[in-house]
Amino acid sequence: MNILLLQDPCGVLRMSARIMFWGISSTRPFKDRLPPCILVKIESRLIVLDAGELCQSAFEYFGLSHNTPLTILITHLHGDHVYGLAPLLESLQLAGRREKAEIVGPPGVGEVIPLRNILKQTFPINITELTAREGKLEIDKDRRITLAYVQSPHSYISYSYVIETPEKIRLDGEKLQQESIPGRLRRKLLERGYVQLRGKKYALEDFIRERIPGVKIAYSGDSLPNARFAAKSLKADVLIHESTFVSSDREGREEVAHSTASEAAYLARLAQVNLLVLTHYSTRYMDLSPLLDEARQYFARTVLAQKGLIVEVEAKRPRIIRIILPH
Repeated sequence: MNILLLQDPCGVLRMSARIMFWGISSTRPFKDRLPPCILVKIESRLIVLDAGELCQSAFEYFGLSHNTPLTILITHLHGDHVYGLAPLLESLQLAGRREKAEIVGPPGVGEVIPLRNILKQTFPINITELTAREGKLEIDKDRRITLAYVQSPHSYISYSYVIETPEKIRLDGEKLQQESIPGRLRRKLLERGYVQLRGKKYALEDFIRERIPGVKIAYSGDSLPNARFAAKSLKADVLIHESTFVSSDREGREEVAHSTASEAAYLARLAQVNLLVLTHYSTRYMDLSPLLDEARQYFARTVLAQKGLIVEVEAKRPRIIRIILPH
């Protein structure tokens, strides 16, 4: 696995997933830090992780289409994670959106959207309210993008999410040719796992040259360290984890349901992820370097989220993760 730090994205190869960081603050806007909002682009599917204030501005900043297939994942209903949801939907409507938008979140997420917004909406909105402690659902059938969710120790009902794309299978062309399996049957071989030809059954496993794991992106939302989330995040390409405090500032505030930088890093090490991105910083910190220093004591492949940061993951071997710094 290679991690590349780039100052300028020009010339970057086409990636399998692009993670765009916009809102990285906790509780409220602070300096140039906005409340939580991260955008993930996988092919043409856009996934928004939480919708803090001014999250709609990210579309213009990153040059995103207002009519792209869209899923919005809300971790919990604290204001800093949802106050931008209604303005985002209104901005999409004003921009002429017609495509359906999917919203996934805890019970009550639909009530965050004022009725007047729903009545005048020019595009359909589908709301899925999660109630189970953990589970899995498909958020893009065509691209087979799945979402695993698990309740997190934070507010009344709060979730952490893991987004995953399917593995890529490369077939052995020579073996296929030796068995005279025509091109029209090779897609069926991949889809079904077998094909019938000339009275003989051919299994997919006999023709696999290489399996390339799909992209896996884990997002903690607001949460104390969570073992179930760590298990679901195992070997993720990118773990985005809240890092509200350094450990010394947590002392005497054990009742606050947030993670420290060291706790996020230790979880990243347990989960064997490729890259940890810290986010959701307390407004007490003007300088974020102590958070980074503390985390890197436990997990060296750690970076700080900042407004405009882009992380690209290319699904190939060896894995390539590109970190593109904002201008």
